[in-house]
Amino acid sequence: MDIDLGHLTQPCACGREHEISIRELRIEAGAASRLDEILVENQYQNPVFICDSNTRAAAEPFLIEEFKDYLVIEFDPADLKVDDAGREKVLSQIEDCDLGLSSVPVDILVAIGAGTIHDLTRYAAEEFEIPFISVPTAASMSGYSANMILTEPDGVRKAIPSVAPEWILADTRIFSKAPWKLTAAGVSELVSAYTALADWRVAHLVGDEYYCAHTDKLIRKLIGKVLERLDDLKNGDEEAYEFL
Repeated sequence: MDIDLGHLTQPCACGREHEISIRELRIEAGAASRLDEILVENQYQNPVFICDSNTRAAAEPFLIEEFKDYLVIEFDPADLKVDDAGREKVLSQIEDCDLGLSSVPVDILVAIGAGTIHDLTRYAAEEFEIPFISVPTAASMSGYSANMILTEPDGVRKAIPSVAPEWILADTRIFSKAPWKLTAAGVSELVSAYTALADWRVAHLVGDEYYCAHTDKLIRKLIGKVLERLDDLKNGDEEAYEFL
């Protein structure tokens, strides 16, 4: 389904405007096929894919021609972290793509993977001041639309502000074939939102924390829909993965 983001740019029932920078969000079987159209419509001439060998294997069957046509930065997943070495590695490889491999500078990045790949792509997109497209390969975490990076300087994990993708193409054909442990991780993170919502409400009651009851109710409703379809998720049902 092509998610209507228009209502999210309008004032919420709570009276506030919740800012969103994503231009398009598709969650459906075949969403990845929209990638070429986005590149052509927006006249991007030198996209670079960022992935690791596992996420490439997951996505390439659905993006066969694209992997042939565009530059690909492929990492070894065994030693991939959002630390100083990982950030330097992705920047240096994009610079190599910028210098001599094309007459046109890199003008957009495509993150193909899960959390670490997206955080590295986010960092590079901000450094080069170019947009990026998100192509998730597993429903394993909730941060695909985030504008924060989870980084590990000196082994300490922390979140720092960054940029969000302008397009998210969540192809349930890819999600439904991901290892179950990744899907289970996504369900677990979703369920943990119950605690986060409770903390949010308590912070509002005892302090000055802003609280949106409309958002709270919506998130609880969506979590309930996912929990109703756990068996379908285990069976690889693509529609159930749309809810997750």
